[in-house]
Amino acid sequence: MKERKKLQRKIVAIKRKGQKNPKRLIIFSDKSVFEISEDVFVSANLDIGSEVDEHFLEELEEKEIGRKAFYSALTLLNYRMRSTAELRKRLFEKEYNHDTIDRVIEKLKERKFLNDESFARAFINDKINTRFLGPIALRRELFPHKLNNELVEKLLLNAYEETPEEELVERLIEKRKIKKGQKMTQKERNRLISYLQRRGHQWNVIRTVFDKWSI
Repeated sequence: MKERKKLQRKIVAIKRKGQKNPKRLIIFSDKSVFEISEDVFVSANLDIGSEVDEHFLEELEEKEIGRKAFYSALTLLNYRMRSTAELRKRLFEKEYNHDTIDRVIEKLKERKFLNDESFARAFINDKINTRFLGPIALRRELFPHKLNNELVEKLLLNAYEETPEEELVERLIEKRKIKKGQKMTQKERNRLISYLQRRGHQWNVIRTVFDKWSI
């Protein structure tokens, strides 16, 4: 059986479209039109009179999709830092396929635009400094990002060495307008314990602070 000959299509015109995000309209002899971005067009080295087949056009389309996915990822990262898992999820929601997403993520990591350790460190520091969270809550909030467990534990250890958990518990108690030595009912005390535990603090640390504050 003879191999089917690939259909060649001849370019008869190339037009530029747009100013801010320039594109190229490639017009073929059969009057069909193919639209690609300027940088993909330049990489393809096309000119009037060039002949291409469907396989070549499919490759160009794949490059175009990869380009869009890459710039979509950059937009997300410019808004705020993200983990690899979160970025992968957001790109999948934008209906890019797994292969395209894998290539984009690899490219971002090569260019150091995406780094899970940097993300985790910034995430932990932000939650400690703005919400005074304890390690239990931080582990819970980091879980969806699918980070390496050893990395998370190392960063948590470093963070709580720099800002001790007892200090964070004290700040939260102060936010509740409670003073050292203040008399509290058992109901009030239980409510405070529940509040501190919701913020992810460990009972042994809470008890230590309570004893220190005589509350």
